[in-house]
Amino acid sequence: MLQRLFQFLIWSAGYLALDLFRTVRKVKGRESLDRPDVEGLESVEVVRSCLQACLEERRVGPRQTATVLCAGFRHFREPWARDFGFASYGLIAEGRADVVEDGVRLFFSHQKSTGQLPLKLHSTVLIERYLHSLFARVQPVDANLIPRFITAHGTRSLDSVLLLIIAWGECVLHTENEQLAVDLHGQVLRALAWIDRYKGSDGLIHQGPFADWADSIGRKGAILYTNVLWWKALNIFEDVERHLPNHLAGLPEGSEPVGERIKKHFFKINEGYFYNTPSSPIFSSAGNFMAVAWGLADSDQSQSILDYAALRGLSTPVPTKVTDRKYPAYMIGPEMWLAGIPTYHTSCAWMWIGGWHAVACHKAGRAEEADDIVERMMSIVGRDRTVFEVHDETGEPLSTTFYHSEEPLSWNAAMILYAYDTVKGTARG
Repeated sequence: MLQRLFQFLIWSAGYLALDLFRTVRKVKGRESLDRPDVEGLESVEVVRSCLQACLEERRVGPRQTATVLCAGFRHFREPWARDFGFASYGLIAEGRADVVEDGVRLFFSHQKSTGQLPLKLHSTVLIERYLHSLFARVQPVDANLIPRFITAHGTRSLDSVLLLIIAWGECVLHTENEQLAVDLHGQVLRALAWIDRYKGSDGLIHQGPFADWADSIGRKGAILYTNVLWWKALNIFEDVERHLPNHLAGLPEGSEPVGERIKKHFFKINEGYFYNTPSSPIFSSAGNFMAVAWGLADSDQSQSILDYAALRGLSTPVPTKVTDRKYPAYMIGPEMWLAGIPTYHTSCAWMWIGGWHAVACHKAGRAEEADDIVERMMSIVGRDRTVFEVHDETGEPLSTTFYHSEEPLSWNAAMILYAYDTVKGTARG
């Protein structure tokens, strides 16, 4: 018995080695991946080139293609709902609402009967994506995109679903597209009903660990970031209702009571900001800045949130750090320790958060601060000549032996443009 088991293990190892060898040969035979040509371009045009580089034609069905926004250019060359949802703000500001509508329709076409929406659409497996990135080769785009609903940690992504609803609403409101509103109305309600299944006795949405954008952190339960997105999804659905025929059913619960519960459970007057969870004092930048930018936070709350962020230097040297302090070591996924990047979702800086930081300042009437954040993001882009995924505490692109920051990242690029267009008043739409 042991001999047979040993023989099987040897055979399996040989098979895997041979398969890896064949895959490496196949990948290395593909076209070289060249970064977008940004020679001589001003920083804002570099950002636009980076966003454009992540748009490509992909097969979405038999004899059917669509222009999709990939999360990244090198490694994450596939559509992610979360990245697309945030990027929709920049795409609309830049006059590409057509891409947003196509993307929304594509993701909703894969909705489950339960109401859940995909967290991403992909056509290659992890090892192939890694090898294409390692050898700087263009990933194949000839296979159909297929949906994935479960995260790598085996959890369900609530924020991805909420961001697709928000993208739908933003596109409808910006383009006054009643057809898009009506076509997806029922599906949006099913998606919101699926989200509602995760409501706890406190009236807040509760999630599993490693389930939101900070998917290297085992934070679970009622998380500020996810609940702010839930409020926004409900709020934007209410705004869309004016484009809907009167006979279409609306929401069972409006955004106002949800917003009041968020304020009650998360906002701490003494500290002057929304907690990461009702009991965790960590300052979560994304949740706080979105609450200000979208008008969930009132005027006094907005000012105290931005005062706190300025006091803690969260936008220095790169706008803006994820949190004001580190999570406990046990909450950080083991893969992040192995890769040498345990600060990936804490003291590192992501410029999509910098975008929300600038928009929040603009919303709160802090024009000079908003302009400064945008200018510093443009300065970083001018230095890097691309839009990196994440920067370390020193302000340099995050890089270790086993990890290299994605470049360009569409999510960051689009949010930089959204902030630029909002603060500078240059929106094309």
